[in-house]
Amino acid sequence: MKELPEKLSILFVDDEEQARELTARMLRWKGLVVYSAEDGETGLRLFKHHQPDIVVTDIMMPHMDGIEMSREVRRICSKTPIIIASAHINERHMVALRGIGVSSWIHKPIELDCLVYEIATCCEEAGILPGLPVI
Repeated sequence: MKELPEKLSILFVDDEEQARELTARMLRWKGLVVYSAEDGETGLRLFKHHQPDIVVTDIMMPHMDGIEMSREVRRICSKTPIIIASAHINERHMVALRGIGVSSWIHKPIELDCLVYEIATCCEEAGILPGLPVI
């Protein structure tokens, strides 16, 4: 069974308010510290301020999309795992995401167990120590 580190911090960026708030609430219920943003610009500001352990972002958003935000995150910190959560992943996106070094991607609508599994996998790969069992 995979485990999540205690007090793991996640930046969750999605322009769909209900999905963003519900997912953030469920991740907090799992014991994670969650910063949420409605677009890439806000997400990037929160990333700079909080330096979260992992970034989870949608692709298609106003002001700054998830791909551009991920590029900027990479310029700031090359090791932060990035998970893309989108209903619109195409070949062009996948090429760009691989070039950026995105850790993983999942399809929306997000299934919490799938997202938690991907977060735990990113933690293992990044060497972030476990502390909480993934249920």
